[in-house]
Parts: sequence; C-alpha cells; structure tokens
Amino acid sequence: MTIAQDMEPVDFGTRLRQHAAERPDQTAITVLGADGAVEHVTWAGLDAMVDRVAHVLQRRPVREGEVVGIGLANGLLHIASVLACWRLGCTLMAFDPASPQAQILSLLERAGAVCGIVEDEAGRGDGLFLGRSELLSLQRLAAGAKMADRISRPGKIVLSGGSTGIPKLMVDDQPWVGVPGRPWGNVAKTLRFRPNQNQLVCGAMSHNAPLTWAQLGLFEGHHLVVMERFDALRALRAIDAYRIQFVMVVPTMMVRMLDVLENAGVTFATLEAFYHTAAVCPAWLKKAWIEILGADRVMEMYGSGENVGQTIITGREWLSHPGSVGRPFETDALVRGPQGEELPPGEVGELFMRRWSGDGGTRYLDPTVTARTDIDGFTSIGDMAWIDGEGYVHLAGRRDDVINTGGVKVYPEKIEAVLLAHPDVRDVVVVGMDDREWGERVHAVIEPSEGKNRIELSELKAHCAAHLAPAEVPKSMSVTDRLPRDGFGKVKRRLVRDRMSDFAGTSGEVA
Repeated sequence: MTIAQDMEPVDFGTRLRQHAAERPDQTAITVLGADGAVEHVTWAGLDAMVDRVAHVLQRRPVREGEVVGIGLANGLLHIASVLACWRLGCTLMAFDPASPQAQILSLLERAGAVCGIVEDEAGRGDGLFLGRSELLSLQRLAAGAKMADRISRPGKIVLSGGSTGIPKLMVDDQPWVGVPGRPWGNVAKTLRFRPNQNQLVCGAMSHNAPLTWAQLGLFEGHHLVVMERFDALRALRAIDAYRIQFVMVVPTMMVRMLDVLENAGVTFATLEAFYHTAAVCPAWLKKAWIEILGADRVMEMYGSGENVGQTIITGREWLSHPGSVGRPFETDALVRGPQGEELPPGEVGELFMRRWSGDGGTRYLDPTVTARTDIDGFTSIGDMAWIDGEGYVHLAGRRDDVINTGGVKVYPEKIEAVLLAHPDVRDVVVVGMDDREWGERVHAVIEPSEGKNRIELSELKAHCAAHLAPAEVPKSMSVTDRLPRDGFGKVKRRLVRDRMSDFAGTSGEVA
C-alpha cells in the first residue's frame, strides 16, 4: 500500500477498517501458542472480532471516555480488546495478568476503571471483572454490525514503577491518532520501523513498549507474529520462518537468544531492525549481537513512560561510543549535580531531558505524584548518567539504586554487566545491604546458568576483581534458583531489594 505524504491523522479503529477493506484476506496476525499451536487471523477477521468485542463492552455498559483495564496474556484476544476499547473511544490500562487480585483491584480503582478484562483465574468473585472465557463466549454471540469509530482521549494509561514499588499512573491527553507512514513522528522510522513489515512480538503486551510497537505495527499494516510466551529458540526460528523484518527485545531476551543461537539454524536474512530497549544492555552482549547481525541492523532507544525525551543509537555509532544509549533525539539533555548545577562532560549526575515538541506531555493521575521539572522545563525520572564530549549519553544507574559503601557511590548496573559476562551466570541483581562497617555492602544475587548445578562464588568474586574497582566488587553473594521477573522479562529489582531475606544466603555467602 502506498502512503500519501499529506495524509491526515486517523484513529486506530478507522485505520484497521482501511486495512480490512484493502487486504481482507491477507494475514494480519499469527499467534504462536505456548502449547506449540499456530493461529492465523486475516485483516477482515480481526476487524470483525474487534466489532464483536466492542459490542460486548458497550452492553456492559462501557461508554466513550471511560477506562477499561486489560490484564490478559499475549494473544489475539488481547489485541482485539485493545482495539475495541479505542473503537469505543475509551482509555485502556494494560497490566500484568499475573498480578494478585487485590493489586489488580487497587489499580482499577486508582484509574477509575469501569471494567477489568482479565484471565479467568483473576476474575472470580468481583463484578468489575470480565474473564477471558466469558468474553470469548459473548463476542462469538455478539451482533456483527459495524460500529462507528471514535477517538480516544487519552488512548491509554501507562504504568511506571515508583521508588516504593507501587506503579505510577500516567496519561497523555492528546487525541489517540496517528499519521499513516509516520505514526510516531520521526522516532519509528529512525529505528528502521516502516509500513508493511513482518514484526515479531516477543514481549508481553501487558507492558507499554511491546503493546505500543505491536499496535503501531497494525496501524502500519504489519503482519504481527505474536508469541504467547517468549521462548528463545522458537523466537529465533520464527525470524526466518516468517521472514521477520522488525523485532523489539530486551537484554534478558538477547542473552537467552544468544545462548541457543548455535542450535537455531537461523540466517536473519530478512531482518532489518533488531531493536532493544527497556534496560541497560551490557557492552559484551551488545557487541556480540553487532558481530552477528552487523552494526546497521542493531538499534537502541532509551526513553520512559513519562515521555520526557529519548535517545537513539545505531550499532555503528555504538562501536565509536561503547556503552552509550545514544544522543538525544528531538530532545535536549543535560546532567545536574547534587545542588542542581549543570555538570561538564564526563561527570556523573542526574539526567534531565526536555522534548522539543511542546504538544501534549504526560501527566500523573495520582495527585500526590509530581514530576521533578526545573524552571527551564527539563524533567528527571531518576536516572544517573554522564554525557561525553560528542553529546552521547551513558547511563550509570537509577538514583534510588545507587549503593553508598564506605562513602563510595557504586552503580549496580556496572557490576551486573561484569557478572553477566561470566558463563555460569544466567542473571543477577546487585543491591546494597545494611552493614555495620560499610553502611551498605555490595551484595549480588545470582541466578545460575541453565544446567549449572554448582556455582563457585569465589570464582565469580575473582572475575569481578579483575574487571571492577575494589569498592565495586561484591562483598557477599548468594544464589537463587530463579529471580522474579515481570511479563516483559525484566528482573524485579525492587522486589529483590525489598525481600532480601528471601534471597540472601540461599546457597551461602562470600565475604
């Protein structure tokens, strides 16, 4: 389909209608089931299902402008429910389906939601919930009449973890529309995202980034290949099998895929963009993927749900600025010291950013939460960083996660990157623990590599000593069978920190 350069913004429901009219029998979505099954849905079939789900919600009743929570696992019903909310002109809030029911109820209450679409096990005993099985049954019986598309304002509520572990709720009140060919301004195309690609969706769409890129893909006519549950080997093989051109991953997925790459038999012949985000990527891991795919296909963006700005870096730029997350993209950035003073290049401080565009902007729903914005309009989300002489940003960790050990500030991400380079380590979280002598001591919680029955902590400590300053070397370590993760594959650092009694000393410590 040719994109006209002067097209006006359209809502996501209308855009789906256009695709369904122009390519009714083409496959819009392929779902790779966790049980090995594969399901294909055409554009016409997706459009019809969205209408049916919208009819179900409308009869509940859900009205234009109201909030609907969606806590479903990856799959066709998740995608159709999101689009049905937008077709009705509603605001959606996606959340982790594995959350306890009490936490889900709290989220829905704080957002003012009138309905929560959830997995069956989460929906028992409360009239606010609409379970998966009930929704599937009702939509099959729903009238097939086409519904008029409305424009949501706002389109979605974004969740972001706070320092207390309680998610912050954020919205952008701009109309939920996009311009065909440029659905996210210049950001998407700079990341080698373009119309009519085949896109692999690896991450859980209960999180903002996978949800955003999946829905932007449908807006741009992508064939989405959606994994119900991430499996590294299956993801790699899907790239060749479905001629994938765009995929978004997080570093945890990159490690898993690298571990099984030798047995995958994948060529990456069609892949145009291997895009990663959401967490700091260790330098050794980034370099490994650049060597595999070539520098031009590896892309990275740093940003946040608060949408205060972003940086973008290509693999080629990264080779000249290893460890960087890129230069500010349509954004101004600076680093401030403890007294708010602007720091020179090379000095670590708190990162402040300001988008060039003055349109919209994210606001917090919770009246007690406010953005840390200075008089010049620069906002911090709590990340520490330094900027080199050419303007490339290098992250140093979260302000709340910095460990003060014996008066020396230590950044956990740096230590974690070194430990992750060791073949015995599958994943790791480094935290500060109360210590009589040091104030805080650096403690590493290790998840061993698959099949590793015994791990030599003294060997890991020696590995750290060879690559880190003395203050950065963990003074103690422990091993756990599995670190807690969210549906996006990211380790729940705060949960580890807050429940150290569950993790410390699991298999002994190293002093």
